[in-house]
Amino acid sequence: MSTLIQIDHVPSADLVDFLREVMAKTWVPMECLPESRLGNFRGEFRASGLGPMQVVVIDVPPATVSRTPAHISRADPDMLKLVLVRGGSSCVVEQDGRQARLSIGEFAFYDTRRPYEVIVGAGRSSQVQMMTFMFPPSLLPLSRNRIKELAAVRFGAGAGLGDVTSQFLLQLARNVDHYSPAEAARLSSAALEVLATRLAHELDERDWDTPEARRHAQLTTVQAFIQRHLGDSELSPAMIACAHHMSLRSLHQLFHDEGLTVAGWIRKQRLERCRHDLSDPALAARPVAAIAARWGFSSPGDFSRVFRAVHGMPPAEYRMFARIAKTPAL
Repeated sequence: MSTLIQIDHVPSADLVDFLREVMAKTWVPMECLPESRLGNFRGEFRASGLGPMQVVVIDVPPATVSRTPAHISRADPDMLKLVLVRGGSSCVVEQDGRQARLSIGEFAFYDTRRPYEVIVGAGRSSQVQMMTFMFPPSLLPLSRNRIKELAAVRFGAGAGLGDVTSQFLLQLARNVDHYSPAEAARLSSAALEVLATRLAHELDERDWDTPEARRHAQLTTVQAFIQRHLGDSELSPAMIACAHHMSLRSLHQLFHDEGLTVAGWIRKQRLERCRHDLSDPALAARPVAAIAARWGFSSPGDFSRVFRAVHGMPPAEYRMFARIAKTPAL
């Protein structure tokens, strides 16, 4: 179910504060400066959940949105955001000294842990239709350094993989209210796999045909497979190696080269999915044991011990504190 926020009714004198509050609650603390006279600022935000991803469909006039070190110090949830232009004029994303100018069907990533600026409809007067996806970077099978290379990089919507990615995300957002929770979880996994494939393609084009590129492409494929099968309690290194026609030794070496273990990476992904579900108000009535089982933990006791070791408190206690923290302080 979507949450619709309309701006039309807000008095001009309250608009900037209202936008600041909406953005902090919808995404993270940041500033929004409309280009037009405040009395003419009309628009809406429609926010929805899609498994561990948050989707927001936006229709607004030109404005500049910025996140500064001061905003980051107030709230740093460690999220990646993807913005895709659906219609209207262009959008510019700036981060780490790079600038991506996006037209219809194109998208760019940026990281909420570092300052950024998004210029919506620069120099234009028409409404801009966009959508954003926000999710933890741990859900992508890429290291933080590799993700950082792609911040504020334009991903085009040309024929082939670019068009497939854009159209998939657009259709996903248009129909988000029609998915059941189980369908939303599966579709979010599919979306992350599509994105991982698109990002890996971009990275491979930069260092194509090197041993590192081939190794990274293989790791991306394996980790995407794991993401799709996290709910399978039978998921194991042997199962993964067999599915990719490789030896167990090769599989373990692939992860070892990244400073990881296969079992450790699986456990981390499962814990992240459980943590997200425990934080979701829509799943408040679902027992902790059912959430654990959904993501492949066959023993509630083992899940509780592992979760406590990572998060410093039992799952039920974490769920209670997560509800309190859902509304950020401004």
